[in-house]
Amino acid sequence: MSDLISLLITIAIGIVAVRFFRAKNSHEKIICFYFIFTNIIILVLLNSVTTFTEILDIIILLFLLKLVAILFLLFNKKKI
Repeated sequence: MSDLISLLITIAIGIVAVRFFRAKNSHEKIICFYFIFTNIIILVLLNSVTTFTEILDIIILLFLLKLVAILFLLFNKKKI
């Protein structure tokens, strides 16, 4: 079951990566970037044996990544 979930997440990463490279504005690129790296982190979590503290560290990193994306969208006035 874990292999199937990993395969589906990998396919989703590929599809969103194509969308990232075809995006016209910065908002689409930021959303795609966040989605790709969130799924990569989830994929790493699925394929490794982790403890609760490591999972907590990863969740904190995801929130920091979301904060960076939100701040970039707030303060970026021009297109990428």
